[in-house]
Amino acid sequence: MLRSVQGYLRATFGATAWGRVLWSAGLPPEGFEPMLPYSAEILDRVLAAATAELKRPTDSLLEDLGTFLVADPGHQSLRRLLRFGGANFTEFLISLEELPDRARLAMPDLELPQFVLTETGPGFFRLSFGQSLPALFPVVLGALRAMADDYGALVLIDAEPSCAEAGGRLLSVHILEAAHGAGRGFALTATVGQQDG
Repeated sequence: MLRSVQGYLRATFGATAWGRVLWSAGLPPEGFEPMLPYSAEILDRVLAAATAELKRPTDSLLEDLGTFLVADPGHQSLRRLLRFGGANFTEFLISLEELPDRARLAMPDLELPQFVLTETGPGFFRLSFGQSLPALFPVVLGALRAMADDYGALVLIDAEPSCAEAGGRLLSVHILEAAHGAGRGFALTATVGQQDG
């Protein structure tokens, strides 16, 4: 996750701001390498430093990170992985329970929580997932909101309080209109020469 935070902060706020975050966190200026494991304590230090440097709440930064991972042209492999879930947002939402297994096939180093989706009424869902990494919750929230836009769906997604029996945190999802807008174009295979993340 630290590589994602690094990519988002550098792309959004610039290399100078990212360098100050690393310095404030007491970390070397070269940043983080892909495929290397880093402790949750380092992630906490980076997020605290970013919050202080950018004067934005941590959850707001993490939610924007989730949006960035879906919408940024440099992360098309992740967007394709998510869009494999279905032709519309409802199908995508239903497919989230299978996402961790699909993700391991495509990106073995990507660790996702186990999602549990419950339909509570027509167009109403509850999505729960484990919170072994609490910072992941706002990232998932931002990514889901970005995916709704990606599909052109009008969707309300809100956080609910922690729920022990659900095994973690809860999101309420209300699909108001599945085809509200045109959505973004999507093809199952990458275009030749397309930048990929």
